[in-house]
Parts: sequence; structure tokens; C-alpha cells
Amino acid sequence: MRQDNTLYKKFLNRSSAPVVLSGRKGRRGFALLIVIVLMLLISFLASQLMLQVRSELKIAFNSKKRAIEYFLAEAGINLALFRKLDKPVEWEDEQYETFYEGYIYEETSLAKGKIRYYVVSESGKIDLNRAPRRLLEMFLEYHGLEPEDIEVVLDSLEDWRDSDNLHRLNGAERDTYQDLEVPYEPRNGPIEEPAEFFLVHGTEPLAGKFMPEDVFTVNNRPGKINFDSLSPAMLDFLVEGDEEKKQAYREAKELDGIVDDADIMQILGDERYGILRNFIRRSGSSKFYTVVAMAEAVFSPDTIAEPEEEKQEPSTRLSVLIETAGSGARQNYKLKSWKESQT
Repeated sequence: MRQDNTLYKKFLNRSSAPVVLSGRKGRRGFALLIVIVLMLLISFLASQLMLQVRSELKIAFNSKKRAIEYFLAEAGINLALFRKLDKPVEWEDEQYETFYEGYIYEETSLAKGKIRYYVVSESGKIDLNRAPRRLLEMFLEYHGLEPEDIEVVLDSLEDWRDSDNLHRLNGAERDTYQDLEVPYEPRNGPIEEPAEFFLVHGTEPLAGKFMPEDVFTVNNRPGKINFDSLSPAMLDFLVEGDEEKKQAYREAKELDGIVDDADIMQILGDERYGILRNFIRRSGSSKFYTVVAMAEAVFSPDTIAEPEEEKQEPSTRLSVLIETAGSGARQNYKLKSWKESQT
């Protein structure tokens, strides 16, 4: 009986003892877990490093591209001024024998990129201080504003220029601009800079549709548009975007050097000419000109950015307002404004 009790106690002691896994197998499982965690950590760090390197390369590429384009555009400005003021080209076989105002010229033989440039008289633009209300109304209609929105812009523009704080029917005065999230003061006087147009109440839907200096001016004292010196944006407005009429305008300038009354009637057509005849003039002189140059850098296949990314980057545009003085060999110019933007 005593022996049976002894066997029974040994059995109880053995059955209550904890089950222990093999030490070697436990260590293998724990090591595998550590390896997985380390691999995930290394993969994360590697991806972050690659992202950082890619971002730095793209920043370097954009900086290089912008610097090249800026100097190319500056060269375009100087080339346009050289041709406008000095008129050095007289050779019959020269591609650009005659320099036409408003005509876009292109230089593609440069190693680092290409340049497009033109010169246009300020007399070929809409004067924000002197233009008839009906001309401004037609311009706003062409760019898609509804009649009620047009009235808001035109009344607000007049309120912007006058010196009082009395609202026109659809206008805006100081209180309107002070209630904005970022408040500012209206001019309450003659507009001094074409870019002011986009500060006027109601012009928000037009943002991005055109560059203000391509359409507006404050230096066209007669108020009428000189049809012989139109910027591309002004030509587009006057012919309502008709490509055939644009080409006819260029051909008329190349054929005769100027656009006369017969050319204007033929280019615009009877109906459009009848609408615009009181707002345009055949020619005119001005001492103020806008010089525009647009540059696009070109890189070799081993560039630090991918080709599809290069195409998405905007090109650089410089717009310079100059005031000319003198004539002939003594002709010179004075810079009035210098703007850089991305197109």
C-alpha cells in the first residue's frame, strides 16, 4: 500500500509540472520576429531616403531650369529692345528683315533653350482710366462674364477710381474691401498699374484668363486702340478668337508694313467693324512700349528629372514696360516696370 502511495505522488508531481517547449525552437521563433521587424524598419528608412533624394533632385532641377529660363528671357528682352530701337537688320536674306510690333518672334537655335518675344505699343491696349464703358463691357463679354457680373465689375471699377465712398448701384467702396478675409484699401483715384484690375471687386472669375499687362494700360491717353500695334491677347479679343482673321492681320502687316483702314474692315468683317469702329484707330504713336519675352529651357537626355516632369514645369515670362525718348541714333529708353511670372 505504501508503494502505491509513492507511485501516486510521483504521478501527481509529474502531471502538475509545466510543459516547457524546446529551448532551440523558442529562440528560432523570436529571432524570426526580430528579423521581420528589422526588415520593415530598413525598408521604411530606405524609402524615406529615396524620397528625400528624389525631392532634392527635383528641387535642384527646378532651380537650374528657372535660372536658365530667366537668363534666356532676359536675353529675349534685350534682343527685342535691340531690334526695336536700333533696327540693325537690313539684309535681304535675313529671316527677320522687318521688325513688326505685336508679331511674336522665336529663337530656337540656342543651346540651352528657346525664346519667344514681341514688342507692342501701349497705344494698342485698353486704357483703364480712359476707355469707354462699352469697350470694357465687350471685353468682359468676350471672356464669358454674365451681364449682371459685368455691371458689378464696371460699377466697381468706377468706384475704385473715384475719390468718394458713395456706392454705385452695383459697385464697391471701402467697406466692401475691408470686409474681405485679407482687407485692403481701394485706390480712390486713377489706376496706376494694370494689375490693379484684379483688385477690383467682381474680377475674380477672370483671374488666370489673361495677363493684365497684355490687355490693359494706363498710358494710352487718346483712349482708342491702335489697330496697327496689338498684343496677341488684344488681337484675340478684337477678332473674337478667329484664327483666320489673326492670320489675315499678320499677312497684312507683312505685306504693307502697316494695317490701313481697308485692311481693318476686311480683317474684322462688316458687322464686327461696325461695332468697334468708334473704339479703334488705324495707327498712332506712343513713347510707351511693352516688351515681352518667354523662355523655355531644353535639357539633354541625362537630365536629373524625368521627361514627363520637364514638360509639366512652366516656362518663365518677363514683361517690361519701357518709355522711349529721342530718335535715330540718339534714341534710348527708360525702364518703368519689370515683371517675372510663370506661364
